[in-house]
Amino acid sequence: MKAIHNLGKEARHDIIEIMLENRSRKALADELGLTPTAVIKFSRGMTHPSDDTILKIMEIANGKERQKILKIMLNELVSSLIEIINEYPDIKDEKLDELRKILDELENRKVMKSITSIM
Repeated sequence: MKAIHNLGKEARHDIIEIMLENRSRKALADELGLTPTAVIKFSRGMTHPSDDTILKIMEIANGKERQKILKIMLNELVSSLIEIINEYPDIKDEKLDELRKILDELENRKVMKSITSIM
């Protein structure tokens, strides 16, 4: 998953914290095939988990954890896009146009869902 590679250190730390909400450092280390020391270093911000470790986390995360992690990933992506657009406001690209269409479609779905729930 390409989005994982773009995660910053803080986001990686936050993902570890999510995983430690319901398990011990040792339990998380065992699930990830890492040493408890590695997980301690992650949680203290001394090092950060690799892309492969984040992928493994996505495999072992329960539904609630996965939703929180996906939210972090989306926030990182959106922040990056906003930064690019603000830095280069005159950018013209077919992928950016495609993204706008996707966002419009998502917004339309929300509106339709709201209308349906009112009826």
